[in-house]
Amino acid sequence: MSYEYRLVFDEPLDVRQVMDRLRSRADCVRAAEQVVEFKDPGLGSSADYDLRLTCESDHTLWMELLFRTTALYQCLEPALRGRRFRCFEDGDGADEVALEQVFALGRTLSIFP
Repeated sequence: MSYEYRLVFDEPLDVRQVMDRLRSRADCVRAAEQVVEFKDPGLGSSADYDLRLTCESDHTLWMELLFRTTALYQCLEPALRGRRFRCFEDGDGADEVALEQVFALGRTLSIFP
């Protein structure tokens, strides 16, 4: 079972920059033109990826999350920091959630700089 979200960015350049930044991360296990995938090494899951982002358009990324972990959040957060975007659960425009909620971080967010 996966959790799926649509990230909608205000600026089209942000999608490209986020994907470029994620592709260059050492913990990226697969990087293609429209897709980046990550594994949380601490989980030891047998899945090919634990987090996948797919570029849908100039303004949107589709995110598939198999496991809600702090390590996967830490993969994404630096690339997303400072960018204006909205996150919709299952791509539903009426169901906006914060990225911290996606990863079920709750009050633990304060441990990040």
